[in-house]
Amino acid sequence: MLFSWGEERGIHSNGAGVTRDMNTKGVFVYSRALPPKNASVDMEVTIPALREDVTPVRIHVRGRIVRTESNTVDPVHSGFAIISESTILRGGEHDDREEGKHSRNRR
Repeated sequence: MLFSWGEERGIHSNGAGVTRDMNTKGVFVYSRALPPKNASVDMEVTIPALREDVTPVRIHVRGRIVRTESNTVDPVHSGFAIISESTILRGGEHDDREEGKHSRNRR
């Protein structure tokens, strides 16, 4: 999962992490990169397809950081919570190109 955020001074930063919890209201992300509280963040989560004829699902979340958790003993368990302002779900559809290819072979 990849994310980016902008800081007050106009600096744009990127990070990567793993989601712990995700729902329509927000997301918690484990990451060593910790955006500051109240930062606006864009995040892209890709869920691999379970079948070859289906496209992967991509979830784009735009939101705001509401909490950070810094774990100095075990930084792998540091992370942050995002409250979602918008969530867009894409993919998961049947791949029509594959279906068309099979149809032509049957004729």
